[in-house]
Amino acid sequence: MRAEARLIVFIISIMVLSLARPARADEVYLKNGDLITGEIETSEDGLLVVNTAYAKKIKVKWEEVACVTSDKEVTLLLKNNEKIVGRAACPSLGSIQIIDQETGETREFSLADFQGINPPPPPPPVTYKALVDVGGAINSGNTRSKSFNSSGKFQARSKNQRLYLEGKFNYGESEGEEDQRNWLTGAKYDYFWTEKFYSYLRPFAEYDKFQDLDLRFITSAGPGYQFIDTETAGLFAELGPAYFYEDYDTEDVNEYLAARWAAGGRYHIIPQKIVFFHLHEFYYDLSSDVGAYLRTEQGVRLALVENFSLNFRVDYQYKSDPPEGNKSSDT
Repeated sequence: MRAEARLIVFIISIMVLSLARPARADEVYLKNGDLITGEIETSEDGLLVVNTAYAKKIKVKWEEVACVTSDKEVTLLLKNNEKIVGRAACPSLGSIQIIDQETGETREFSLADFQGINPPPPPPPVTYKALVDVGGAINSGNTRSKSFNSSGKFQARSKNQRLYLEGKFNYGESEGEEDQRNWLTGAKYDYFWTEKFYSYLRPFAEYDKFQDLDLRFITSAGPGYQFIDTETAGLFAELGPAYFYEDYDTEDVNEYLAARWAAGGRYHIIPQKIVFFHLHEFYYDLSSDVGAYLRTEQGVRLALVENFSLNFRVDYQYKSDPPEGNKSSDT
């Protein structure tokens, strides 16, 4: 019994000691006297991110930090872009002491010398985005019809350059009679002179059998301005001259110089879940008072699972002077 009692006392003692031992964590001392404990994750955009057990992630302005200590090795980035890896200690408020992983020596720095802690990796030199929409329907029996709709967009972006490609194809028939066939293809190249100001080159072509349009080709160039470009929102505007070429079945080829205005944007109503988007391009014939062409697309995209989404989109076109017998607008 004595042996069993001693064993029980030993086990209880171990449990009490392990509960009494403080959990090791990073510590962030603020200038207002507050102390945040948790795990230092990264610092970006002037904010230090600390993952805590009691409030999840807390973001603190780096300028409000008085000192930090780390339970494990961290990477400190100096303002001269030197990186030091080691454990951080707090010798006094306003400074950080660290044991350099490579040299083994203890070094002390002022907080004013740092850009941040555990900086995120630099963005890739080129980023890519792509979106493909596909839809269709087949009806048989009392109603016989077929329809197919598809579109695709691709964007490649580096620091100073952006390439955009697009394409659309629509086909439909009812009771064996074709009633829809059109396609569209285009590209746009942007060169950014500053973070927001850029120059663009925009070629664009389309065909529509039921508008009697054999080919509409437009090319334009000019300045653009990127007001917003973040993960959750985007907004741009462009203005410049354009060359306009149209070839209809029932009319002679029409060529003229036009003025182009374009704008587009996107907004995440719920981040990564519901996105509203809009784009319009307007061309005005500089050789007459009646020639105008407008195309727009707008809608809402709902995320379903992983990279799949449900797309509600309305495409609209307006031509002020269509061939005789054709309507001005198509939706």
